[in-house]
Amino acid sequence: MKNLTICTILFTMAISLFPIVPGYYGARSLSLGYSTTALNVDVNAIFINPALLAAAKYSSTGYQYRNSFMDYRNFLDDLNEILEYDLKNFESIAGSEKEALFSKVQNLFRSKSGMYGFSSSVPGFVSRGYGISVSVVKTAVINPVDNDILTKEAANVSNENIASLNMNFLGLSYKQFSFSYALPFAAGMNIGLSLHYLKGKLTEYNTSMIDDIFAGSSGASTYLEDCWREADEQFSKIVMDVGFSADFGAYFKLGLNMKNVAGAKIKTGEREIGLNKRVTAGLAFTPNPQWGVYLDMDITQTDLLYSGNKMQPISLGIEKGFFKNKLFLRAGFLTDLTEKYFLGARSNVLYGLGFGFNLGSFIVDFGLGVDGHGAVNNLAVSGFFIVK
Repeated sequence: MKNLTICTILFTMAISLFPIVPGYYGARSLSLGYSTTALNVDVNAIFINPALLAAAKYSSTGYQYRNSFMDYRNFLDDLNEILEYDLKNFESIAGSEKEALFSKVQNLFRSKSGMYGFSSSVPGFVSRGYGISVSVVKTAVINPVDNDILTKEAANVSNENIASLNMNFLGLSYKQFSFSYALPFAAGMNIGLSLHYLKGKLTEYNTSMIDDIFAGSSGASTYLEDCWREADEQFSKIVMDVGFSADFGAYFKLGLNMKNVAGAKIKTGEREIGLNKRVTAGLAFTPNPQWGVYLDMDITQTDLLYSGNKMQPISLGIEKGFFKNKLFLRAGFLTDLTEKYFLGARSNVLYGLGFGFNLGSFIVDFGLGVDGHGAVNNLAVSGFFIVK
């Protein structure tokens, strides 16, 4: 009864600050397409699902580096194609070519979403029932801004109209101090709470499409890194995540993580942003110690990129252990249930690939994220020291 009362209190008080863009935690998570909500008993449980810490059998400490530089529906390729033209002198472009170019501009801005990503280092320590971490996070999202000139005919669009087309840059650079606690409240069932204190800087600004910052052939990393380097407005936030886990027989585990239950917000110089409410459910199937199959899915559609486009991520991952689990090979994918195309070059898919070494007291994992065109957009390295 006492544990049930504590669990009720934790759920009632829970609020969360989801990272400004959708992300993953650790090389294993990336390799499995982000699908580790139901089974991930290491430092990353602090962020993925704190309830999993109740099942930790030993203490571990570790350090991780991760990055992600993504664009939405080939946004970057379309942008670079447009930037090959002399946009500042749009009126001087020949008629048929001008119409084709303006059609590309219209399609680019109607996509609403642009580029998003992050870079972070995550040291931490976990033991049975609790965990701590101090992370350094840099993150940004860049979206096109809607403009009435997009409804015009190309022949009526002036150089000034083109100059009025803006991109919105939102970037943060901060430290995150995290503490997690988990406890069992029924047979095979656990609940957990992660408390985070974020302190750092943020920025938000609009920049014209003809500004010198936009250069053809630039990668998403260039734009995103430039954005979070500009962060200069102080902010701080105390936030919480709540997680749940349950065992179903010998082979199945269920995980549930709830974020931003109370609708936490941050203020920039331009607006107040209501951070996303997100509930992710996960299922793990482990028929033996060598095999694992993992499925994660967001329960509802959410505007994860603050652009007006709602997304509903779903991910599937599989891992296989070799040589008495000294080596693990992993693969998975993350895609969006709201997209017309589920997989392939036209989709908003991310494929995960990776491997891990279990060297007794040391565990080292590597992960890559590859988009539908085969470009590597994500990289993660994790290292843990086990104290048994």
